[in-house]
Amino acid sequence: MKGLVIALLLMLAAGASASGAVPQDRQTRKAIDAVEDSVRFAATVEVMKNMDFVLEADRLVLSRGQNVLVNSMVNFVSVKGDKAVIQVAPFSGPGANGVGGVTVDGSISDLEYRVSKKGNVTLSMYVSGAVASCKVTFSLPKGGTRATVRIDPNYSSDDISLVGEIVPTAMSRVYEGLSL
Repeated sequence: MKGLVIALLLMLAAGASASGAVPQDRQTRKAIDAVEDSVRFAATVEVMKNMDFVLEADRLVLSRGQNVLVNSMVNFVSVKGDKAVIQVAPFSGPGANGVGGVTVDGSISDLEYRVSKKGNVTLSMYVSGAVASCKVTFSLPKGGTRATVRIDPNYSSDDISLVGEIVPTAMSRVYEGLSL
């Protein structure tokens, strides 16, 4: 199923770019955009269900609501099978992980996948690493590929959120620093 959805998405994108023609009719363009969005959302949900994705964050939301724009190559949450990597690197230069922040590599437990009545997807889990563990909750609104992941560490009450695109692991372009 995952392969079919991704193949359909690629064929749709290739067909639109190969033809070079952009429909002049506004209604037609809106219909094509709606189909493309639907296919992207289905592909995103599929990689979340298969536990093989990366949330590449371009925004960090601190516990008091402050927003910080960050580099998506070094700020991410990666999920692959029963393992997860959480990397938050809001500073440029050296840090505990070598890229300006912290990297936690851990095992996933207490996994819960839910779809609300409105179609919003929530995936929550606990990630336990060598020096830290936290509750991680992904929230994907219906029809979107941009998600929010809330990271709630067990050692403090300062939770943070990362906001960005969910992409399949194979298409990810992140750089992982040294884990704790």
